[in-house]
Amino acid sequence: MARTLYIFMWGALLIGLASCGHKEGPETVVTPQPSAPKIKPSIPVPPPLPAPVSPQPLTHKIGLLLPLSGPQANLGKGMLDASEMALFEAGSSSVILLPKDTAQGAHQAALKAIDEGAELLLGPIFASEVEAIKPLLTSRNISLISFSTDQTVAGNGAFILGVLPSQQIEKVIGFAKEKGLTKFAALTPDDQYGHLIEQTLKHMELQGKIQLLGVTRYTKGDILEGNPGNIRLLEEVAAYKAKGLDALLIPEGGENLTLLTNLLSPQMPLKILGSGQWDAPETLSVATSLKDGFFASPDPLERQNFEARFQKEYGTTPPRIATLAYDATALAIALADKGYAPSNITFSQGFSGIDGLFRFTSQGLNERGLAILEVTSSGFRTLSPAPQLF
Repeated sequence: MARTLYIFMWGALLIGLASCGHKEGPETVVTPQPSAPKIKPSIPVPPPLPAPVSPQPLTHKIGLLLPLSGPQANLGKGMLDASEMALFEAGSSSVILLPKDTAQGAHQAALKAIDEGAELLLGPIFASEVEAIKPLLTSRNISLISFSTDQTVAGNGAFILGVLPSQQIEKVIGFAKEKGLTKFAALTPDDQYGHLIEQTLKHMELQGKIQLLGVTRYTKGDILEGNPGNIRLLEEVAAYKAKGLDALLIPEGGENLTLLTNLLSPQMPLKILGSGQWDAPETLSVATSLKDGFFASPDPLERQNFEARFQKEYGTTPPRIATLAYDATALAIALADKGYAPSNITFSQGFSGIDGLFRFTSQGLNERGLAILEVTSSGFRTLSPAPQLF
């Protein structure tokens, strides 16, 4: 059965029930009785032993590496708030956070946390920062749970908690195949993220899992209205349709998704598949173009509950990736008694967090239970719920 990260304050609840439910019984009057004559002992009586002193509870220091100043300070502050919220909601008194600012250097921030006694490092956000810290992990024998989604920095003590794009693509393509779709093509940004998506699709093609008609790369300029790149993209999508295209993958969200759907209007209708980047309110503004399209993402229900609690506590909407800080902190709490050895972090049955079921592999990657969500004019509809067990 999967270990849960949600640690409710049962102790406080039980104490409250005990104090509220206790009723005084009727007073009993005892009649004094004559006391027996005192007998002097023949040997000295040793003084009573002092009551044993309860040992102080063990504490576990956790380094939290975030940009707390500079241009990313708001992001860092939101994630720090989420981490502290996890501590509060768990009622944990054994875990102590050591927030360190990565804006002046992630390596130095990590070193400070370790020197102050950190047993585990949470963060940082960016892959380049993980690379800067990794030499410390081996030399200081400590593990790091990063908020990055870049799987190339995993391993040698670094575990990646961010939702991996490759898993999202494999999940959504797998579901499409179950629905009878066989011929796929993709429009991907000409950057590191887009190249990873392309690599994932080509790997699936080599394994015989899909029929890939092609991958078309684009730059921001290509998708701006009136630019020469518009014609090339339209022509290539037309060619895919002529080859029997079943579904077109567009793994971007936000403004770029809007630009692409507007650009492709002459080729509509198209069956369009997406990634977790679609999991945003902006996607619903182009719901007509994406009608019946679907994407793979963590189930949004728990995140929506988290966002409501965060809003009530702090008066602001949390950053989308604040759930990673919450889940990482909750994981640190759950493992506090067992310790932070890699064998515990890679617990095979996994953990359940705000972003659903997950577990770490020995290579430092993660596996997640993802849902399939459909875009409709009234919101996202779950086509396939996320699994609850591995």
